[in-house]
Amino acid sequence: MKKHLCFYVFVFIVISCKKKESPLTFKNTIYNATTIETCNMGMCPELDIERLTALGDAKLADSINKAVERVLVSNLVINPDEIPKIKTLDEAIANFISSHRNYHDEFPETNAGYEFSSKSAISLNGSELLSIVFDTYSFWGGAHGYGSTTYLNIDKQTGKSLNTENLIDNEPAFLKLAEQKFRSQKGISENESINSTGYFFENDQFILPANIGFTENEMTLIYNPYEVASYAEGQIIIKIPLNEVTPFLKLSL
Repeated sequence: MKKHLCFYVFVFIVISCKKKESPLTFKNTIYNATTIETCNMGMCPELDIERLTALGDAKLADSINKAVERVLVSNLVINPDEIPKIKTLDEAIANFISSHRNYHDEFPETNAGYEFSSKSAISLNGSELLSIVFDTYSFWGGAHGYGSTTYLNIDKQTGKSLNTENLIDNEPAFLKLAEQKFRSQKGISENESINSTGYFFENDQFILPANIGFTENEMTLIYNPYEVASYAEGQIIIKIPLNEVTPFLKLSL
C-alpha cells in the first residue's frame, strides 16, 4: 500500500512540474563597439543594437527569439542575397563590420562610415497575440540613411509568426476600412485617385503596408519610406482604434 501511495505521489509531482511553466519575461541585450569583440581588432562601424530576448516558457521563448533574430538579421545585412546564408545575429554583425572595412579600403578618402541602430520593444503582450516593434536606422554610405519600423506578430499559443493573412479575417472588407482611414488622414476624397496627391500605389489600388502592429488601444499601419511614397514623405502612420478592427481579427488580443 505504501509503495502504491509513493508511486501516485511521484506521478502527481511529475505531472504538476510538467504543467507548470515559468511565466514569459523579456530582457534586452546590448550590442555596440564596447561589447563586440571584433571591434577591438580594427575599424568598426557605429553599431547600437538592443536585442529583445524572451525568457521563461521554453518552447514559446525559443520561437520568439528565433523570430526576433530573423528580423534583426534581415535588417542588418546589406546584400539581400546574403540573408539566407546568414543564420545568426553574430554572423550578421560580423558581416556588417567586414562590409564596413571593405568600403573604407575601397574609398579611403571618405569620412562617412556605416551606421546601424535597432531598438526592439513589446508593443502588445495580449492573451493570444504578442506584438514586437523594431525601430531601425541604417546608413550604408549612400546619400542618406534609412529609418524604418518593423512589426513582428506572434501567436502565443503556437509560437508562429503571423503575416497579414494570418491576422486579418475578411481582408477585402478590412482593406476598405483601412483605405477610408488613409484617405481621411491624407485629405483624399473617395472620388479621387489614391495617387492623386503623389503616392505611388501600384495600379492605383490601395494596399496594406508590409508592417502592421498592435498596442492595447489601437492597430498601427506603417508604410516605411519608399513603400508607397518618396523618401521625403517619411513614414506614413495610420492608427485605427481596436474596437473598429476587432471584428476583423482572427486572434483575441
